Amino acid sequence: MRLAGAIVLGLALPLTAAAADRWFHVHVDDRSSGGAPVSVNLPLTLIESAVKLIPEEISRELTRELEIELDEVGFSGDELRELWREVRGGGDATYVTVRDDDHNFNARKSGDFLVVDSDESSDTQIDVRFPLPVIDALLSGPDGRLDFSAAIRTLAEYDDGNMVTVRDRETTVRVWVDSSNAQ
Repeated sequence: MRLAGAIVLGLALPLTAAAADRWFHVHVDDRSSGGAPVSVNLPLTLIESAVKLIPEEISRELTRELEIELDEVGFSGDELRELWREVRGGGDATYVTVRDDDHNFNARKSGDFLVVDSDESSDTQIDVRFPLPVIDALLSGPDGRLDFSAAIRTLAEYDDGNMVTVRDRETTVRVWVDSSNAQ
């Protein structure tokens, strides 16, 4: 029985390691500035380790700054969490639609994702597909604080794919997570 348990554990360890081997990528190509494209490729485990190094007083200060920003628009962190619970618990819906001469985009909840996208007539093409459980994890911190480590761990559970792509005539920005350490 011990041998069977050891074999199962031995088989499970590489799977766990593979799940933790997720990479966060950002690529910016800004032809308007004449600069070279910039790429950042970081393992999510490194980002989570770096977040854990943030001193407690800085973490509290970030939470206070968020609360100040929220106060400026007229609501508290607790109200933000309540609003998020309402959005999260509701069905799929379009929350924001912008239609003007330069922009045509929607912000909506679709399945397990927050989606923001534009149509072909927009000067700027936007395609955002962000997992809702990552926002749940971020807002799950104790004492109203943001839990960045929980958000990163939750992000690691999602399939490969773009989270953010924004393009205009001269600039492309792409953010994604996958299992590769290069683009």
